[in-house]
Amino acid sequence: MSGVLGLVLLGSPFVTLPSPAMNGDPTLIAIASDPAQMRLYCFSTRCGDEEWRLALAQQATPARARHDGRRSLRLPGSQRYTNLSAPATPRESQSLYSNDWRIGTRYRVQALRDGPTQLGLQFGAGYRLAPLHDDGIGQPGAVVRGELNFGQRIGERALWTQRVQVESGRGDTFVKQSVSLDVNLWPNWTLESDFAIRHDSRNGGGSESAESSIELRRRF
Repeated sequence: MSGVLGLVLLGSPFVTLPSPAMNGDPTLIAIASDPAQMRLYCFSTRCGDEEWRLALAQQATPARARHDGRRSLRLPGSQRYTNLSAPATPRESQSLYSNDWRIGTRYRVQALRDGPTQLGLQFGAGYRLAPLHDDGIGQPGAVVRGELNFGQRIGERALWTQRVQVESGRGDTFVKQSVSLDVNLWPNWTLESDFAIRHDSRNGGGSESAESSIELRRRF
């Protein structure tokens, strides 16, 4: 008899025999024959087996999709569509100055400053207090001044600069032309060469002078 009962249990796993403790109660027999009715109701937001379903769902979902699902919400207008930049300094400037030999005002404009070629202009007016302290006319009085700066970068190491300065007043005109060439030889080492011509039309006669220099400088 026990052998037959074992075969029945192995062949029919879904058949539940009533236990002697039930005493033949139809209600208990019905509950025991259907184990699903004995499961407790789940009143929580996550049931006991929900973590298994969540783990299986995450394994089946691609990693990129899971990352996008956790992406923070961006409000409208917070997106940056392009990178915009503007020069840090304006092309035009005005300034007042004073020193021991001259006071005045000047206006500067950088016509070309982006790229290998640079071009700058400067105009101004003032009053010369003492002569022969800087480049200018040799007598005190009201003056007007102008300046032209031209620069050209040659390759990655050399810079050519030409500068013309003009000051006029009291019937006198002073002009200075200077040319310089700076070459970067090694890191922090620069070869600087300069050549200048000065012309002064004092008293209608005029005079000229010239000077040049070559220097090797190291910057610390």
